[in-house]
Amino acid sequence: MESKKNPFTRFLPFYGWMSVIVSLAVNMTAFQATRLINRGWHHYDFSLPIDNVIPLVTWFIIIYIPVAYGQWIYGFYLAARERKPICYHFYASEITAKLLCLVCFLVIPTTMVRNDLTAADFLSRWVQLIYDTDAADNLFPSIHCLESYVLLRECFLMERCPKWFKWANIPVTLLVFASTLFLRQHVFVDIIGAIVVVEIGIFIANRLPFSSAARKV
Repeated sequence: MESKKNPFTRFLPFYGWMSVIVSLAVNMTAFQATRLINRGWHHYDFSLPIDNVIPLVTWFIIIYIPVAYGQWIYGFYLAARERKPICYHFYASEITAKLLCLVCFLVIPTTMVRNDLTAADFLSRWVQLIYDTDAADNLFPSIHCLESYVLLRECFLMERCPKWFKWANIPVTLLVFASTLFLRQHVFVDIIGAIVVVEIGIFIANRLPFSSAARKV
């Protein structure tokens, strides 16, 4: 009698699960654990003149939370169920980029001045909740932008990724970038930093043993 297939490996292969787990562990270490170390250090504000004229637009919270997280969850799931070389290429790029963020958070801690919210409508309260739960630190590079940009760069490498999702990543990623600015969660330089660390992550992943089987991006 044929044995029942493990429900976990039916959803994702074992190497996919491990890739997701390592990625989440690195994310927690880079974003949260570093706050325990750099909390009392001097933090730099990388705001440029362009940042000072960008208004607070509260409806961008819809992009910043449900749209962005939907993109990440679906995209990371697709990457984890790809062939092993493609899965490893994606997660190696993403994890390397996030480790570079960890270094930046410790070497050049950053902060910014946020807007004072006076309105009491639902979107304003939602933005205020984000302000209250996510301190204005560990900003450069933006991990929010990093996650969307690595999906944009890597999704065209994936073989099992629906075509609609590949092309949808372009406007969605641009909107995520914009949301970090219009919600006053990040400054312009943080987006540039996210792009740079992802490109470095891909550059390194392209030189790892599995990259030739994954077709270099």
